[in-house]
Parts: sequence; C-alpha cells; structure tokens
Amino acid sequence: MNGPWNPAGRLERVLVYGLGLSGRAAARLLLSRGVAVVAADDKTADPGDLTGRIEMLPSGAGLPEGIGAVVVSPGVPLDRPLLAEARRRGVPVIAEVELAFPFLNGPVVAITGSNGKSTTTAMTGGMVRAGGFQVEVCGNIGEPLSDKVDGPPGRVFVVELSSFQIEGLVTFKPKAAALLNLSEDHLDRYGSLAAYGDAKRRLFRDQDAQDVAVLNADDAGTTRLDTRAARRLFSRLRRVEDGCHVEDGRVIEVSPGSPDIELFHAADVPLAGVQNLENAMAAALLARAVGVEPAAIRAALRAFQGLPHRLQKVGERGGVTFYDDSKGTNPGATMKAIEGFADGTVHLILGGRNKGADLATLTPMVRRKARRAYLIGEAAAEFETVLGAAVPWERAETLDRAVRSAAARAQVGEAIVLSPACASFDQFRSFVHRGQVFQELVRHIIGSVGGMGGPHGEEAGV
Repeated sequence: MNGPWNPAGRLERVLVYGLGLSGRAAARLLLSRGVAVVAADDKTADPGDLTGRIEMLPSGAGLPEGIGAVVVSPGVPLDRPLLAEARRRGVPVIAEVELAFPFLNGPVVAITGSNGKSTTTAMTGGMVRAGGFQVEVCGNIGEPLSDKVDGPPGRVFVVELSSFQIEGLVTFKPKAAALLNLSEDHLDRYGSLAAYGDAKRRLFRDQDAQDVAVLNADDAGTTRLDTRAARRLFSRLRRVEDGCHVEDGRVIEVSPGSPDIELFHAADVPLAGVQNLENAMAAALLARAVGVEPAAIRAALRAFQGLPHRLQKVGERGGVTFYDDSKGTNPGATMKAIEGFADGTVHLILGGRNKGADLATLTPMVRRKARRAYLIGEAAAEFETVLGAAVPWERAETLDRAVRSAAARAQVGEAIVLSPACASFDQFRSFVHRGQVFQELVRHIIGSVGGMGGPHGEEAGV
C-alpha cells in the first residue's frame, strides 16, 4: 500500500487484479456501489457472472487512466509491473478485505498465524453462533468478506487472514484478533522469518485499548508484538496472568482482579493433535471478547467435527490408524501434527515443494516421534540430507508408493500420517487434491481383501 487510501472517499473506477474468489467478490461489491470495474489477471480468466459488467484489461497493458484504487487478490505477487506502476502513481493498492471493511455493520474477529488458522476460525464461528449471535465465517477460509457485506446489522464477522491479505490492510481494525503461531512459511515470498512475522503483526497495528489481541504464550514470535490492544495469552505449558491455560486437564480463564473461570475440558476438543487444543484455547478467548459464555464454548467444541485435511482421521485397519494432514505445508505444522503421538509410532510421509523453509528444524521431532519416514516429490533429496541417520527413511517418490510401503510396515498401535511439511504443487493441484488422493489410497487399502502388500520404492536410508 503506497498511495493514500480514503475509504470514505468517492471511487469512480477501480482495478481488480486477480479474478479468483476474492477478486470476483470485490468486483461485485464495487459494482453494487456504482463503481466501474476494470479487471486484470495473469492467467486467462472467464469473468463468469461478471461478463459484460466489467472491463477486462488486455494482457501486458499498463495501468489505465482514472483508476482510484487497485484491489489485489492474495495470490498475486506484489512485484507485478502493474502494481509497481500503481505505486509509482500514488494509487492505493489494497486487499479485498480492506475494501469490504468500511461497509461492515458488526464487530470483526480476525485470525492469523502460520498454522491452524482455518480450524480456529471455524471453531470461533461455532462458539459465537452457539452463544446466540449471528455470525459470518469468511476470509481465507473460503468465502470472501466482500460477499458478506450485505445483511442484517449486528452480525459478528469471524475472518481468517493470510499474511498476503494482511499486507493490503490500511484501516482494517478488528475488535479481537489472534496470532496463533509463527514458523517458517512463504519464505519464497518474504525472504526471512522476520519479514514474514512483520507481515502478520500488521493486523494489530490499528487496534486500541478497547480491542483484544490473543497471543500464544508458548510461541515467542507471537508475543513480540507492539500493540495498544489488551493482550490475552493462551498456553498449554504454563499459567498466564491474563488469558487461559491448562490446569489438571481443564482450560482455565484468568484475568487480573477476577475469579478464575473454567472454559472447557481438554477432553472436550474432539480432534487429534496438541495444536487443536491450542486452537480451541485461542478460539475461546476470541469468543469471550464478543461476550460468549463458557457453556456455549463447551457446547460448540463438543459439536465441532474438524476440517478436511487437518490431521483428519481417515480410517483404521489392523490396529493401524491413517491420518490426512495434507494441510501441513510447512515444518511448524508437521511438528505440531506429530507431537501428540507416542514416541516411535509414526510412519511419516514427507515431501513436495519446499517454500524456502529450513527443513532441518523438523529433524529432532521426527527422530523422536517417527518409526520411519517416506520421502516424496521435489523435496525428497533435501529431506534425505536433513534427516540423515536420525530415523530410517526411504525414497518413495510418489504418494502411492509411500502409502503402500507404510501400510506394509506399520504395526498395531502405530499411525500412518501424511503431513508433508511442503506445498503440493510439484505433483498435485493443491493440498486438497493431495489429501483426496491420500484418502482414496487409504480407502483402497482398508477395503482390500488379504494383506496390505509388500514395500515399494527404493530403500535409501537406515
């Protein structure tokens, strides 16, 4: 964002860069407010329901005259020539969520972090709804905020935000916001963990003393935050002064000068993985910030079914359990995914396209938790190097071979976990596609008659 952005000002003509879900939603919102829309996309895009209502900018064209702002979709790199030209001209470059914010008619609860954003967003939405509020669950979780603008007043907007979206915020001011964790991710875009963390922390910049910042006391990267908001911490590992912590299997809310309150039992969280207890704690503090009572929090947790591809239990056969954590696209996510398993019981499928992360950070946790690792995709050779002799591994290359080999080796009480610590784009369309393929492979193995078959792929480690 370079040029001055005045959401109260009159816009005549706006460029929307990227016609994915958020770009289309931004265009619809602008059109509904009488603003002319010019659209650009690096790929051939079908305007769909916007055909005839917007002007498509020819490929390679410069910034048209009379553009008052550029709304950029999260997947568009900010170094694109068209965006550089806008910045040189002093034209504001904003995110779709920033465009929508001035039109909202209720409080905003925002969630960001390297891992767990979607689960925490869905949990928070469920808690707020159980508390008797009308709620819109949107943002990076799948439904753009711009599509939620019109509706009854007083709704609570629970919004998942990626760092890409936060980069384009100017006036966005959430009533409550959470930074769940920080670990290496998207370093192919940011270059360093410090720059990535700064992008996340921007979410809290305009909060004031009437707002709430929910932070992970067990993650030093989240608490290094300069904010005027009231800081509420959550911790699995220690008591906090303001926020919530775990005590004898119960999650207790504490606040200076107030009696302790039991929010829920750890056993109320129906999902595997220590990260999901953390997600539930963050969600509970966010829900409390808008007035949700503990009984509603407990009810929402017990009813929560989780999201696909986030340490999702796929099935079991012969005492071996299969988990799909395809959404584990960075080392931090994979470490959290396997932390809750018994030592030496995990058959871990790793690999894909590394996004610039230091994969060696995984090695201590893999050494402790994994019985064997199965390496696939572009990052297989890198994993060979960083794992060394820490754990037996094999170069499976493909997901099919990895699943079949793991199924042949796994014993009663062990788990086969797809948590690749990498993006999926070397062999799959998305993490969803990768997870779907994994689940289909598992269903075939569980449903097959007879043995699971012998190991496949080259034995490349000890």
